[in-house]
Amino acid sequence: MKKNTDVIINKNKIVVVFNKLINNQVITLEFTPLNKYQLTCTKISITNMSKSLHINSTDLRKINIHNLVKTSIKLIDKNIKLEPTKYKKIGAKYLPTLNNKDLIQIINKNSYKNRDELLSVYSLLYINLERDFGSNISEKISKKVKYKESYVKNLTKECFKDGFLGNSKPGLAGGILSNKSLKNLSYF
Repeated sequence: MKKNTDVIINKNKIVVVFNKLINNQVITLEFTPLNKYQLTCTKISITNMSKSLHINSTDLRKINIHNLVKTSIKLIDKNIKLEPTKYKKIGAKYLPTLNNKDLIQIINKNSYKNRDELLSVYSLLYINLERDFGSNISEKISKKVKYKESYVKNLTKECFKDGFLGNSKPGLAGGILSNKSLKNLSYF
């Protein structure tokens, strides 16, 4: 009996396979790590497993790419959380050590030493929540960190302006963590 999903993590590539999302079709998503905390989906493929070569267009419309990518990243994160030492041994580039709860706790308890650390932690939280929610992210962050929405918007602008976040590539929500942010996040 085949699993519904399978996650294969290598050093420079992560593959998520959905076996039963559509009957007789295997959907494969390939991710490439940008850094320790971010992945980008580089390839999506659908393989027909039936003897007929016909792929039904109504089945294809059932696939929501955005939700599929979000689900895949959550599966990858859960897989890594279950066996972190295994992934450290293979030297995987994507190995997030901070989750949203940790980031919110760092911000709420003022566990950062300076403004640069705050902006780095906020940048990672912004990217994670942007990936999860997508719209009206300032309101979501405001509720989670208990800051006013206007202050959250100003923090976001400051992160982009001061080089903690770079403009995102197409298909990547939020932005890209800069080396400045990654350096500060390594202290946590």
